[in-house]
Amino acid sequence: MIAVLFPRFDHPAIEERYASWQSEMLLRREEDIEFAYYDPEEPASVASGMIESDHALIITDPLLIPPRRLAARLRDLLVHTSEVVAALPISNEAAHPRQRRNPPAPYLTLRELQQIMAEMQKSGGDPDLVEWDTSDPAAYLCRSAFLDDIDDPPRRALAGRAVVLSGSDYIHRWSSLRGQHREDLLARISPEAKSVLEFGCGEAPLGAALKARQKCRVVGIELDPKAAAVARKRIDDVYCGDAREIVSILKEKFDWIIGGDIVEHLDEPWTFLTDLRHVSAPGGHLLLSVPNVANAAVIADLLHGRFDYVYMGLTCVGHLRFFTRQSIEEMMTIAGWTIVEIAPQETVVTRGREELFRLLDAARGGWSKEELNPAGYYVVAQNR
Repeated sequence: MIAVLFPRFDHPAIEERYASWQSEMLLRREEDIEFAYYDPEEPASVASGMIESDHALIITDPLLIPPRRLAARLRDLLVHTSEVVAALPISNEAAHPRQRRNPPAPYLTLRELQQIMAEMQKSGGDPDLVEWDTSDPAAYLCRSAFLDDIDDPPRRALAGRAVVLSGSDYIHRWSSLRGQHREDLLARISPEAKSVLEFGCGEAPLGAALKARQKCRVVGIELDPKAAAVARKRIDDVYCGDAREIVSILKEKFDWIIGGDIVEHLDEPWTFLTDLRHVSAPGGHLLLSVPNVANAAVIADLLHGRFDYVYMGLTCVGHLRFFTRQSIEEMMTIAGWTIVEIAPQETVVTRGREELFRLLDAARGGWSKEELNPAGYYVVAQNR
């Protein structure tokens, strides 16, 4: 048996909670696993006291997607590599430069990711000996006895020690949902904007970039209290709470209103977008980013009976509404905004997309590649 030590984790947002549940669920699917929870701030020696197995897979980042048989494969690598204390997977997101690796192909869904993970495991990538720094490793396999004398938390247990990286075991780590730098949205906001409202501002990296680029007042609305606290240090004002309630009491009017991948998280976006017109200056603009549920990768998954919720992206677990280009146009019309532009976002060429296009070409039926390509749409509208 191999023990899996998983950090106790809770968060007010469903996205983070679900991502941790999904990670745990995938790890529990493996055979001969002893599962235990630990406090992320307690010494590793305390965590190791809860397990009996000789080897332990330590999860330090609960928001990750592991490949199949991760624990067993890392154990096999560890026992066949001398003078190292732990075996680690590689990852798309890693502070240690040697652990960070680009996947061999892009992916937009869990099914596509799992296909890539399986192929990487078959390829047998070379192991890499590394002296670890203080980076959070996300996951590592070690002998349980190694943890017995470690007074630091498990995420810092490897500092200054020799480890081996498995070049064929890849984990997906999620970047911060609320800390993304939206350069794509920044490029679409007028340099002449003097007052900007961003609903769902997160930690306000976009607002901070706006204020660095031009002289303007930026106000944010954010549901997550921790993200709102960070945002307050970056922009002029932040309201913490439900955007629908806050918009209904706002007295200020704005040149530009921004919502980057937010309206799909609302149960009733039509009325909300209507209400936004009351805080928009005459002639003011609204900029939205909205995911496209008709993306080819999603449809390819459906043909395999798959629609996997994940932390963020096309099938984010927080999505309550789903849109295509046509339903976006209808939503904006209902809300009374005049559409200036609906522009497709960058096409990501994934295996699911190519698989679907081959099937559709063979079927010789009517279909629109232009509607299936975009991962989402940029919407610019005006309050006329």
